[in-house]
Amino acid sequence: MPIRFYFDVESGRETIRDRDGVEAADLAEALAEARSVIREMADAVCADDPGTAWTLVVRDATGAVVARLPIRR
Repeated sequence: MPIRFYFDVESGRETIRDRDGVEAADLAEALAEARSVIREMADAVCADDPGTAWTLVVRDATGAVVARLPIRR
């Protein structure tokens, strides 16, 4: 049965919450999807504010943080 995971984007100053999430078979599949999301958004996020460190925070369906991945170009 698929598990819902949420990908929040945060810096030290703000958090953009993922309200929809994605379904994945397990954490490994969710992390692969998260890395794909990072590749798609890294240029835009880093270009908008190059001095800020951004992180993709992966939460499970209960809201618990299960991974934190840096967003880099």
